[in-house]
Formats: sequence, C-alpha cells, structure tokens
Amino acid sequence: MIDEVLNASMELFDSSEIYHKEKADTSVRYGNWDLRNISSNRVSGVMMRVKKQGKLGIASATTLDDPKTLLEAALDSAKHGNEIPYSFSQATGFPQVQSYSQEATNYPTARMIEMCERAKEEVREILPDISLNITMSKEEEHIRIATSGGTRAEQLITNVDFTISAPIKGAGISVYRFKSEVAPFEYPAEVVREFIRRYRWTENAVTPATKRMPVIWDPVALYMFALALCAGISGEELVKKTSPLMDKHENQILSDKITLVDDPHSPRVGARGFDDEGVPTEKRALVERGVLRSFLLDLRTGAKLGARSSGNGFKRALFGGGTSAMPTTWPANLWIQPGDSSLDEMIDSLDEGIFLSGGMGFHSSNYTQGHIAVRAIGFAIAKGRITGRLENTMLSGNIYEDFKHVRAVSKEIEQGYGGFYPYLLVDSMQVVGK
Repeated sequence: MIDEVLNASMELFDSSEIYHKEKADTSVRYGNWDLRNISSNRVSGVMMRVKKQGKLGIASATTLDDPKTLLEAALDSAKHGNEIPYSFSQATGFPQVQSYSQEATNYPTARMIEMCERAKEEVREILPDISLNITMSKEEEHIRIATSGGTRAEQLITNVDFTISAPIKGAGISVYRFKSEVAPFEYPAEVVREFIRRYRWTENAVTPATKRMPVIWDPVALYMFALALCAGISGEELVKKTSPLMDKHENQILSDKITLVDDPHSPRVGARGFDDEGVPTEKRALVERGVLRSFLLDLRTGAKLGARSSGNGFKRALFGGGTSAMPTTWPANLWIQPGDSSLDEMIDSLDEGIFLSGGMGFHSSNYTQGHIAVRAIGFAIAKGRITGRLENTMLSGNIYEDFKHVRAVSKEIEQGYGGFYPYLLVDSMQVVGK
C-alpha cells in the first residue's frame, strides 16, 4: 500500500516521503501489590512530507487506507508551506541490526504475570509496608519509510520491559528500577535486589550542607548530561549559531575519562539501521577521551550547513515526539565507555557527597548551553556510606566545566534515557541544602 500511495504522490509533487509506523503492545500492571490491569493496544500512524515548487507540505493519518484524503491534505499544506533547502532520502542500503525477537512477539502474558508475582513476593519479605508497583510489557514496532528518491527502509523492533517502583512516604517521589531487552529475559533478580537496597536507603531524610562536593551520577540521571551535550552538538544549535561548541571541534571539552559514542548498531534496545528520514545510521564517536569529534545532523540542518545528514533525524523530543512530529536532530542510541571502578567503590571513597539518581526541573535549565539546575533526587553520602535520601536539595553546574573533572567511571553499565551509561563520579558540583 505504501508504494501505491507514493506512486500516486509523484503525479502531484516534485518529491515525496511516507513514514508509516505500526505498534502493538501488551502490558501487565500491578498497583499497590495487586494485579490491576492487563491491556493490549494496537496503533498505527502515517506522516507524509512532500515538496512542491520548493515548498514543504505535510499531512498525517492513522492508516494508509484513505490515500486520496492524505494526498489532498499534503497538497493543501504545500501551498502554504515554507521553502526547504533539502531533498528527501535517496538511500538504498542500510546496516543490518538485531532489533527483533520472535520470542518477544510470542511472549505469553502468563509468563509476565509469573515474573511480577515472583518479584512481589521477594519484595514483600523485606519491605511489606510499602506500596509496590510492578509493570511488565512487550512491544512490537514496524517502521517503514519510502521516498520518491528510491528509499525503501523497513525495520521490526521488539522490547520486553520490566519496571518495579514504590513511592517514598511523604516525599512525592518514587524509587524505581527497570530492565529492557530486545528479547525475553530470565527473572531480573539483580534489578529487584537493587530496588530493595535503594528503597531501604530512603528510611532517613538528609539535607546536605550548601557547598561544592563530589557527585556520583546514576546512569538514569545521566540523561541530563547527555541531553545537554547533544543539544550543544545538535545541527539545530549550529544553524542558529547558539551552540557553545561552535568552534570546539577536535578540542577538549570534557574529561579524558569520557568517551561518548552514538551506537545504533549494537544488538540491544534502541538499535536502528536508519533514522526517521530513511537515512542510514552510523556508529560514531561524538566525544573521544574528552575531545569533540562529531555533530548530530538531519537532512534539514545538514543542508543548511552544507553537509550531509549523519542519520540523526528522529521524531523525538524532550517533550512530545511521535509519528506526526517533524524529525529533529537527536542521538540514535548513546553509549558511554565504561571504566574500571564500581559503584560501591565510588561510594566508599567519599567522605562527603551525593549520589544523584534524578532531577526535577531539568527542562527549565539553560541546558542548550550546558547548564543544569535541578531539585536533586538521590542520596546523601558521608564517610563512605549512604546516610539517607536527599531532601530540600538543589544541584547546579555546567557540564563543560564540571565534567572536565571526572574522578572515576564505573565498570557497570546500565540502560538510561536514550542509551547505556556507567556511573560517573564528578569531582565537584554546587549543592544547595541547609
């Protein structure tokens, strides 16, 4: 059907692109210890971009079943569209990636319930008084992109996800841990054990002193660092000439302990052979031993900068995204090279510091310039041990200053937002407490 619509579009437009995504998922949800919901959903979305007399037209639909309406909407949009400097993808070959598991598609709901029940009983033995929530799900996506330039890109993607969480009494936040894989996995004992350990750390509330101190960054919290950095190397900021890294290519911008790679080809969650514009993805070092090596470009920003797309045009955003969103420059699947320390060794090494597991208000930070200012979520450290959860604590800093001084990088590597990261021990950041 996608080729039929594309062929019809070629009679109306100078060039066309069709993006079609189908998604099916099944989830099992436990709330306050009890099985609350088993649900299955199937959704479909289509977005069409066209170019007519140099102007962009866009149209969206839920399916390809009504091509006439879709084409008419695109034609009307193009009459009023902005002129665009780029052409749609003409790529015909793509890297092969391992993103699909038939076992995930066939994974039985009964097995998900069994996994959740086992986790529930393990937690109940140690933390019977908390309000435990567990969710397990399987998801399958089918992405197809076709362009009048000859691109025909198609990928199947599966995810199996397990999340365990519980609200901290009186804190307004939760402790949570999760695991996500392309294929089904065995009972995630290490995830459940770490959840229990961290929840027990919340028994005391601590407000640290106002001063600069060492900060251990959890892989989940590192999305703030990653997004701030990726904003700086985004083609969007380069086009606007607002990037703090405009003239920093091949210069030292971070600690030599940090190597950040955009790696969409490794066989793990997030693997992609092409971006959402049908451009082949690439495995590239963005930062190598602290030195800035490359930038993130999509078709639009690449054309404006006189360069080719790096395969980083994705329908993602800090807030929003989805099938009907316009592609923007975004990393495909980040990976920070692990080091040789362990999390426990990092904690043991600190006389005073904080262990940052998240932050509230990041979106209000001037993160495109590398600034981070958040309400700190995590734990206080004193004399080599966790003394309690953070309360009334703020954290601020700038990644291009503070992340030049990284004391240690963990050998453990875990999934976080947008990639896979180790724990990082930053030598000093500003903490505001009592």
